[in-house]
Amino acid sequence: MKINQKEINIKSLIKDFSIETTPRVYEKYGHFSEFLYQKNDVYITYLPDEKSERVIDTAKKLNKEKIRAIPHLPARNFMDNSQLENYIGALSEIAGCEKIFVIGGDGNQKGNMTSSLDVLQTDLLSKYNFKEVGLAGHPEGNSNVSDEELDRAIIEKNKFSKNVDYKMYLTTQFIFDVSSFLKWEKHLETLNNCLEIHTGIPGPATLKTLVYYATSCGIGNTIRFLSKQAMNFTKLATTRTPNKLITDLADYKYSNPSSKLCKLHFFAFGGIKKTSEWLNLISNSTLEINSNNEFRPISE
Repeated sequence: MKINQKEINIKSLIKDFSIETTPRVYEKYGHFSEFLYQKNDVYITYLPDEKSERVIDTAKKLNKEKIRAIPHLPARNFMDNSQLENYIGALSEIAGCEKIFVIGGDGNQKGNMTSSLDVLQTDLLSKYNFKEVGLAGHPEGNSNVSDEELDRAIIEKNKFSKNVDYKMYLTTQFIFDVSSFLKWEKHLETLNNCLEIHTGIPGPATLKTLVYYATSCGIGNTIRFLSKQAMNFTKLATTRTPNKLITDLADYKYSNPSSKLCKLHFFAFGGIKKTSEWLNLISNSTLEINSNNEFRPISE
């Protein structure tokens, strides 16, 4: 039987996928082990109106399932270093976390911290023995931060990563088109980026859900990309899957060995069970891939 290299590349890229959830979504299911493997990391979103105790409790429950929790830490949510240390300490000592995702945050600034670097420079993540620290990447830019500031942040994060006892990496906003990622990574090369990249993409979702989520995230290019798809009413009326994007990214990764693209991070838009089961189906099925890089799983 002829080996399909594209299929191998796709399965290799998605095998250790991570996925996003919220305390509310976790409460809905009560456990994730029915549809998520222990090798999958689960990010826990810390929304501006969320209580830190709920994030900590969700992380603790996920870790008890032996599913590795990666709670968000939005810098602007914290009043001072004491409050920050209480949160970081609880995630380590109560919830059992060894991984964390540090971001600036989009809510109103509550204290003197404005960025992920402010959090890193407290040295609290080393104090509480975190092993991996994710930081935000912005392939399509950030409406609240200039491109120059984003570049400076990448440079500073790379410098900082050389002097800490934990691994640092980038997890990006979700994208819909491979070209934005390729352009962004090429730009990062000019900044001497050495951090590996976990690329964010949407799980299966309807157009209405994607537009709502993209708008709430302030991602302009994704809105423009989605508007171009409006010509095909049939596809918009049904659930969309990012299969072409996955294939395009897999092609890119395996034809560019120097790329920092390491794995995929899925934004499930609340449909974590649906997204996880779809990804598991891909991993356990033969894939039929057409000339446009779109594929469909064929159960064996």
